[in-house]
Amino acid sequence: MQQKKVKIIGLAVNHQVGILQACKIDFDDKNRLNIVRGGVGEGKSTLTKNLQLGTQGTKTLVDKQLYGDIDTEVQLLDGEKNIWVGCKSDKNGKLVYSLYTKDDNGKKVKEPIIDSVKATPSKYLEALQTELTWRLDELTSENPTVQKKILLSMYQHAFSELGVIFDKKSPLYKDSILDKIEKAEDNRNTKDATRKQVGGIKEDLKANGFDPDRPATIPDAVDINVIDEKIKEQEKQKTIEETQSTSGKDLKLQEIKTEVSELTNKAVNYNAELKTAYEKKIAANQLIRDEKVIVEECLQEINVNMNKLIDYKVLNKNFDYATFLKNVTFKKDPAIVQEPKYILFSEDGKMITTGDFEKEATKIFTELEKSRVNYTKIVMGENPTIDLSKFNDEITKLEDEKKKGIEINKIVAAVDSWHEWSDADGKVKELKKEYVKMLAKVETGVEGLKIVPEETEGKLDIFLMYDGSFDPKYFSNKDKKMIKLSAYSGTQKPVICLLIQNYLLSKKPKAMRYMFIDNVPVDKKTIMLLDEMGEKLDLTIFLNITGDFDKNTIKDGEILIEGGEVFFAGLEKTEQNETKEIKKIDDLPF
Repeated sequence: MQQKKVKIIGLAVNHQVGILQACKIDFDDKNRLNIVRGGVGEGKSTLTKNLQLGTQGTKTLVDKQLYGDIDTEVQLLDGEKNIWVGCKSDKNGKLVYSLYTKDDNGKKVKEPIIDSVKATPSKYLEALQTELTWRLDELTSENPTVQKKILLSMYQHAFSELGVIFDKKSPLYKDSILDKIEKAEDNRNTKDATRKQVGGIKEDLKANGFDPDRPATIPDAVDINVIDEKIKEQEKQKTIEETQSTSGKDLKLQEIKTEVSELTNKAVNYNAELKTAYEKKIAANQLIRDEKVIVEECLQEINVNMNKLIDYKVLNKNFDYATFLKNVTFKKDPAIVQEPKYILFSEDGKMITTGDFEKEATKIFTELEKSRVNYTKIVMGENPTIDLSKFNDEITKLEDEKKKGIEINKIVAAVDSWHEWSDADGKVKELKKEYVKMLAKVETGVEGLKIVPEETEGKLDIFLMYDGSFDPKYFSNKDKKMIKLSAYSGTQKPVICLLIQNYLLSKKPKAMRYMFIDNVPVDKKTIMLLDEMGEKLDLTIFLNITGDFDKNTIKDGEILIEGGEVFFAGLEKTEQNETKEIKKIDDLPF
């Protein structure tokens, strides 16, 4: 199927832009080489920018205010249909585009239907050209990043066929090579942050004697949980030992309290029996009056002191039993020479009562004294010595072991983090190598031109390399060696780009078959070759040449710019310029 072609047939710069004055230009669609000549700063690039604004779109200008107000219009010929693309600055300085045709009466038809589709400036223009149309300098750049970026854009469809999907919104992007690289890089970044946090820097580790590449220099990890369990076990055994000792002491004290309570009750009961017996004797008048009084007083005092004894039956560490016994004194009457029938104590607290009940009373109070002494020894004395040193020593040893283990584990963690980062980094590099190999499989469409991967300082890039097959003599490459595109001369690079542009344009059903070349040194030989290639490849070339030129020497199809004024040769004579071959562009209609 024959390719449809869109041609640039006119440019109107409706008011001055920078140094470039307002002008209108008709282009001969049969002319394959359009040369714009002029000195430095005369307006060549500004003219090209205006043409670019009407054919490439808003991405032409990074700084939309660079040239001030814009009002330019490009006329295209799409088959038999004339199409105008206008570009103007609005009141806010924003570029506004318009696309229209004209009906038979010359009336504008906005948003015309082209190829059965309502046309918009951006989509229409984008469909007609390639990334290379205006970006030759990027493809021939010595900067690998710049060249790589345009390469990926130029051959995007070919890459997609190989599984290289650039559009993240595409359902095919997931698990594609770029998605894998992105995820691998995210993982590497995470690992990198971790290793820096824990000290996983290889150089620092090696400086301290720990070489991640030499396992023998790395200690084994220590299981801190095992050490913690051992410490807990020692603390548990220590607690059991202490508890058992304390429990024995408490048990012994409780036993003494029980004994004292029983003895006290026994003494109280025994006293009650005495009291009852004496009360019976008194009631039977078996005692004389004075003795009766004495006995009653005696019984009363016994009662009081026994109550004191009862109050102290729950012993504590402050209970002085000896003082208590001393204070338990009963009524003593030296006149009573008969065998007393009640308990008597001397001034020093010793029981002096004699009689049948003396033995029983003495036994009770003796046992009480014995219990007091035992209780006091336990309560007031030092606790039984418990040797816990074996537990403390073992705990201290384990804690030291734990501390060292923590330091060892920091080293192990640092080394492990470095290995994890290294593995993640290796995965990224592996995927990138796979990616570059995939890119290298892309057919450039030009004989002898290859996309070649190259690793520089650990970074993978791709380059265009060419063997000069089109004209080995012109490219000074008779042996057809693969040479980087950026290594060819400034005059040779555009020729290679023309070959690439021809291939890229041939993939389009309809195209503007153009190439714009600027800031490239060219000689007569190259100009002739470009002209020939334009004819052979059916490409129209716009070429800017800087230098000092004479208006009288410009040829048909050439444009000269001086001080912002545009001059050209070969136009039909006008009424105002009937005798001039060289004409200044003023206001020529399309």
